[in-house]
Amino acid sequence: MRNCRLFLILISLFWISSLAFADCAKLISIEMKKDRGFDYLDIYTSGQAFGKGLLLENKLYIDFPDTVIAADFSLAKRPSKRINRIETVMKDATTTRLIIHLKKTIDYDLVNVFGRGKTVIEISDRLDNIFAYQAAWEKSSLSKKATPLKPRKFTAIRRGALLGKTIIIDPGHGGDDPGALAANGPPEKQLTLQTAQLVCQLLHEAGAEVYITRDEDRRSNLHDVVDFANKSRADIFISLHYNSTYNSGTSGTETYYYNSHSRRFAEIMHEALVRGLQRKDRGLHRMPFYVIKNTDMPAVLLEPVYLTNCSEQDLAKSQKFQRRLAEAIVKGVEKYF
Repeated sequence: MRNCRLFLILISLFWISSLAFADCAKLISIEMKKDRGFDYLDIYTSGQAFGKGLLLENKLYIDFPDTVIAADFSLAKRPSKRINRIETVMKDATTTRLIIHLKKTIDYDLVNVFGRGKTVIEISDRLDNIFAYQAAWEKSSLSKKATPLKPRKFTAIRRGALLGKTIIIDPGHGGDDPGALAANGPPEKQLTLQTAQLVCQLLHEAGAEVYITRDEDRRSNLHDVVDFANKSRADIFISLHYNSTYNSGTSGTETYYYNSHSRRFAEIMHEALVRGLQRKDRGLHRMPFYVIKNTDMPAVLLEPVYLTNCSEQDLAKSQKFQRRLAEAIVKGVEKYF
């Protein structure tokens, strides 16, 4: 009789445990990637799993409640300057823990992609280290010779939603600085200028007083650009670029800002571009790029698509797409004001 009771207890425990595991998502795979100087971990699960992170000294812990490790779990590794190795363990019966062993101090962002069974972890150097790198780059860039700034003014017409607003459009690169180079197509400097001219025309038609920092193929000194923007007492500053990366599969729209007073402007502009272009949303980022760090007014740096992605490169070359981009930028500006 005693053995029978023990058997029934064991069967009950097994049944309860089976029900618990049946409700759990499974950790299927982790892919390590690198893009624009960041490390990314793409974490895939069989169902929705909500990761929670904790950074302690040289380890980053990510816990996934109600998640177990799949029998065929895989980890695709790649060399990293920040990540030493990754462990997957069961913290308890229904919680999977990732232990990311680090080589250096880092910052991280964790995004649970709702409804897709995917969690993305972005790992970057601590912000103070990024600032030091950017400062060194700025010093090198500003020491190079550049054509004296000759901004072109689009005088405001006396009507429109943007009447009374002063806006500066900065086409990235130029002259001996081609910017991103694609395999088959014009360099970034040409595309930014073409698009910026369209943006200026539409803003002008909406009633704004608009300045473009270059209206021909020449490289502008970054210090001169910032100095002119601040002296003009512009209401907003937009630096226009096209993106690139080592991975030809990477695509989508990114927006950068630096100062806290630029955050709202950046959010509105990013939303306008993502909606208007219907490209992948690659997020809003805070980075100390010189022209958006040192301007007094709200400032953003836009990266609408990747020239290193074949399909997006084809889009960027088309007048139709450039028009859509210009219209999206103007819609964002109008919404901001």
